[in-house]
Amino acid sequence: MNPLVSIIVPVYNCESYISECLDSILFQTYSNIEVLIINDGSIDDTEKNIMSYLKRDLRIKYFFQENRGPSEARNIGISNSNGKFIVFVDADDTIDSTYVECLFNRMDSLNSDLVCCGYKDISVYGQVEYNDFNFENTNSIHSIMELVCKGTGGVLWGKIYKKEIITKNKLKMNKELFMNEDLVFVLQYVSVCKSFSFLNKHLYNYNRLNQNSITAKSDISYINNFISVCMHIEKIFECVNLERQKQNKIITKKIQDILIKIVEQQSGNIEKGETKEAILNVTHIIEMNYINTRIDNFETHSLLYKPYIVLLKKKYILLALYYGNLVIKLKRIKNKLVRR
Repeated sequence: MNPLVSIIVPVYNCESYISECLDSILFQTYSNIEVLIINDGSIDDTEKNIMSYLKRDLRIKYFFQENRGPSEARNIGISNSNGKFIVFVDADDTIDSTYVECLFNRMDSLNSDLVCCGYKDISVYGQVEYNDFNFENTNSIHSIMELVCKGTGGVLWGKIYKKEIITKNKLKMNKELFMNEDLVFVLQYVSVCKSFSFLNKHLYNYNRLNQNSITAKSDISYINNFISVCMHIEKIFECVNLERQKQNKIITKKIQDILIKIVEQQSGNIEKGETKEAILNVTHIIEMNYINTRIDNFETHSLLYKPYIVLLKKKYILLALYYGNLVIKLKRIKNKLVRR
């Protein structure tokens, strides 16, 4: 019999789509699986829907915790898993029927420590296939880490992990982080791996249709969390001796991306007549030393985002906000046209 694969699924208030997720998991061609569902304190009918599956499939294990976040939920899944291998699936996504089989076969045939595959991005704009990884030309930890920090490379899904590596190195999700904690975990895992492999198949379905609209918050707790994530990343880079120039480039790009999102989010205050507050919020963030010292190194090849870079470098906050407001309006128009 093939080795047991543990599939960890944290859930929270997902009554309308958890069934589709579980159906895709339970109908895998690779049948020797256990499904660990961790309910993070849902207050809708998520639990009721899960119970109907629990009664008819003994491969499911169910856990409930008071709302303590996805990191704690995934840690419960890891500590209670019995599989030799682990995969993570988000409750609002689905996986192709051969997902586990293909990932396992790739890992087994090459004895890789980490295998990643492509995914399908499903949104109002349609379905697009992406590959954030291509390990065919490199097996360097430094190169892999650079890929992990780009796009969706740092998410937990789309990968298969060895439980032994997680246990031996005492790897856990950082419960102090409430965003990008998955990126930190993946980087920690990569830092102790010896071999990697990429599967050129799009087997994971990243469903944006089920998600609430997520924009970057600009409150102090969010920014502090983001800075903390960057500091964790820097420590991991130091442990694997990634050259300083590459470290700075990766961290600067992450700061640039999040700052642009914050400007776009704050630009909505202009329409509410809260322009002064928006300026103060963005200015406060830009003046934070960890961020301010990297702004001069911002760069982009995107025509859409170049104005942001120019305006932020010159500290023209009001103009950056007006431009952000324009970008948001253009995105809304595009969204409406696609929906027709």
